[in-house]
Amino acid sequence: MPYVVDRRFLLRAFGAPTVVAMSFEPQPNLEPLRSTTDLHQACSAALSQAISSYETSDLTTTASSMRPLESTTRTIPRQRRLRGRDALDWMRLHAAVTMVSAGTDYDRGLHSDAAARSDRAASLARAAGDGPLAARALALRARLVRQHSPAVSLQIAGAAARIAGHSPARAMIAGKVVAGAYAAAGDLAGVRDAVARAWRTMEQLDDNAYGRPGFALETYSPADLALASAEALTTVGAAEDARPYLEKAYALIKDSGQTGMIVSVLMAQARASVSGDRPDHFEAAEHAAAAVALAADRPAEWVARLVRDVSGLAEQRTGHALDDLVAATAAWV
Repeated sequence: MPYVVDRRFLLRAFGAPTVVAMSFEPQPNLEPLRSTTDLHQACSAALSQAISSYETSDLTTTASSMRPLESTTRTIPRQRRLRGRDALDWMRLHAAVTMVSAGTDYDRGLHSDAAARSDRAASLARAAGDGPLAARALALRARLVRQHSPAVSLQIAGAAARIAGHSPARAMIAGKVVAGAYAAAGDLAGVRDAVARAWRTMEQLDDNAYGRPGFALETYSPADLALASAEALTTVGAAEDARPYLEKAYALIKDSGQTGMIVSVLMAQARASVSGDRPDHFEAAEHAAAAVALAADRPAEWVARLVRDVSGLAEQRTGHALDDLVAATAAWV
């Protein structure tokens, strides 16, 4: 009979995104508590819990819950002198945990930490033979550099796409990373081509590969791709082209309960409102205010950054900024 993971053990050992993780206490000694198989199951379950609640939990709490898990998945193979398939399984798990930690670092604005962790996750995943996971880690690395060097971002994205295989990661790279890099460079044709390629890839995937909207390691939702497509098109000045994608994204996520995704779509709608031929300050402020209100229980640097960006664009296009919302989110940076 397969071992059933004791939830109380998981909460005590690792913390969970839905509770306050004791990140400053010494890591519990798990060595005498479980067999290697039991520990792997427990760590995998804790990782799955962190991913499933990523969009609704406070990012600081999620990060705190991941740190002891990151340490455990790194040290167990060494402590128990694992070899062969067992060692590779733990390496793959450690790469996945490190990737989630990198994602939280990125969303919290800790970009140097995110870069270090994404590099480590990519190396570990490749060594473990998990191309799609390595591709996701490289994709995060590409996003970290695209504002400073779109050309370098595209190079990294190209390497990621080559190892992604025919997986959801490949659609994510084209639609989110490549399109975003072309948008940062002001290349409308490049954005349109990347978006088209991403949707072609999505259409070839099985529905099971879509998963639910929001943060994931093995799936990529059409809602995420629609949002990424709209963001890239809006950034490069094609707001009207972006609107159908925004409508699709909102329709797919509005009742999902995925707070982070809903906030992202609302902020994309706010940007589109002041990016078109007829910029509408009131509509932008309405969308942005709804996003800030929803994010208040899950404050994050990325939300504050988007509010600042949209406020600057609103001032440029309409003569009126979103000063009250910038002030309300200032402490989130």
